[in-house]
Amino acid sequence: MLNVEKLDKSFSPRRVLREVSLTVDSEIRVIIGLNGGGKSTLLKIIAGIWPADSGSVHIDGKNVTGLSPEDREIGYVPQHPALFRHLTVKENIYYALKNGRGAVEEGDRLIAMLDLGEVLHRKPAVLSGGYQSRVSLARALASRPKVMLFDEPLSDLDLAIKESLLPEFKKVLKTLGMPVLYVTHDPREAGLVGDSFSALVQGEI
Repeated sequence: MLNVEKLDKSFSPRRVLREVSLTVDSEIRVIIGLNGGGKSTLLKIIAGIWPADSGSVHIDGKNVTGLSPEDREIGYVPQHPALFRHLTVKENIYYALKNGRGAVEEGDRLIAMLDLGEVLHRKPAVLSGGYQSRVSLARALASRPKVMLFDEPLSDLDLAIKESLLPEFKKVLKTLGMPVLYVTHDPREAGLVGDSFSALVQGEI
């Protein structure tokens, strides 16, 4: 379970988050809101990329607020697929194993679930946007995170590709049964992937 308690964040003079609290169990919670409304800030604080001014983040009852991103056991998929261009698809997916996280069996399972077998030896630059998004998801999940965060991961793709990928992503995430936070400004995208929904309006849930 992911539990966020009274997160506050300001970038002077603007207060971006105002005592944001939410609880996410084994579900896909979509946070929807306008661009610039604080959605990405919320995810980066949960992931440990940015510090909060106040408030706390708990995973399975453990307070992780003071931990580094590497120690939080969180998978994070940014807006643009941040794949290693010099590595193959297979090397990208299994990258977490170098740091002692995840397992080969988990990577193999994700490769099969996301239909990546035919592109394992290719570099990301030659892949379509849809395949890059699949690889980004597989790499994040291969480390066996306890929580997954998605920051508008399909924003670079056209509507037709989104509508084909989102049900596939949802199926994979539901199979793994972990808390997921997925942020978007697109109500249609939210409806395709989400189990439950929250709106972030002027820094408040």
